Amino acid sequence: MESKENAAHSAPPLRQSRGKRKALAELPANEWRDTKRGSAPRPSKPRTRSAARAEAEAEEARKRLEAEDAARGADVTRLLDPKRQDPGGAQAAVAPYLGDIDRYLRSLEVEPLRRPSPDYFQKIQKDISPKMRAVLVDWLVEVANEFKLQAETLYLAVSYVDRFLTVNVVTRDKLQLLGVTALRVAVKYEESESSKMKVNKYTDITDHTYTKQQVVKMETDLLKSFNFQIGGPTIATFLRRFIASCRGGNRISSKKLECICSYLAELSLLDYDCISYLPSVVAAACLFVARFTIRPKTHPWNLTLQHNTGYKVSDLQKSIFIIHELQLSIRYPDQKAIREKYEDLKFECVSRMASPREIPASFFEDCNK
Repeated sequence: MESKENAAHSAPPLRQSRGKRKALAELPANEWRDTKRGSAPRPSKPRTRSAARAEAEAEEARKRLEAEDAARGADVTRLLDPKRQDPGGAQAAVAPYLGDIDRYLRSLEVEPLRRPSPDYFQKIQKDISPKMRAVLVDWLVEVANEFKLQAETLYLAVSYVDRFLTVNVVTRDKLQLLGVTALRVAVKYEESESSKMKVNKYTDITDHTYTKQQVVKMETDLLKSFNFQIGGPTIATFLRRFIASCRGGNRISSKKLECICSYLAELSLLDYDCISYLPSVVAAACLFVARFTIRPKTHPWNLTLQHNTGYKVSDLQKSIFIIHELQLSIRYPDQKAIREKYEDLKFECVSRMASPREIPASFFEDCNK
């Protein structure tokens, strides 16, 4: 009897392709070739006034899109990148807008329609559990890595899953359908090349558990549920900004800090408890734990970070404990995709870095002038 009850609450296995799935780089080139682009180029025509006007309008649209990207925070890191030839000029160019950008992002992250409910498992969902959600997120990390997607795409996809589960009952046999559809919508919103993937690519990775019609129907339901408001800041958005505020001259340590922060932020996606905190709070907690991991004997927080993030250590204490427990594999030790991903040399093997089991109590004291 006990074994039957345990089986009823265990996470259902996610369907994958038979054998090892091929990475995109291993697929035959002709599967991804656009046949329309293979045709011979048309002879050029004389440039007309209407063509010149169209080009001017296109250029204006491009500038407008760049301004919107800046508002979402995507251009901040690029402009503050120390590898740029003129970092001083870039910082001077973006400096007048930093305050407005930050206020805009903070206003977006608290909007009710963009926030999942922290108790939807208790109030809405009866057939799935936080453990099943963690299994789904772990699988989405694997798929996003295999498809070589941007980090922001993964965070958006997980956010879509939580937002949909907040207001719609989903049975366990449709949970993976929701996950793969959320990823598809996030790819369309965030990516350029990957957004051209056909719907059958998403059914393939579930071993055709779902049909193309089911994916398209779920996509429609998801967009209607969100009233087509699919943008918004994520943990990755704030993390880039916070890391930029504490970059130093040591390029090696800066790279390691970025990798650890990214690793901890992705681990936070596994934990249902983390959705009760704003993305900016989780990002700040990840930065705290990352700095503690690199220098465990040095206070991870200071007045500069407190000012730039807007959070005192006392504001972050509970979220810091969760992130640290995820790092120590106390929470969700069976989900290994993220840990295996960050064992790679390109991520400085940060998932193998040892972190002290205890954070000194003195590190949770607020910084004073």
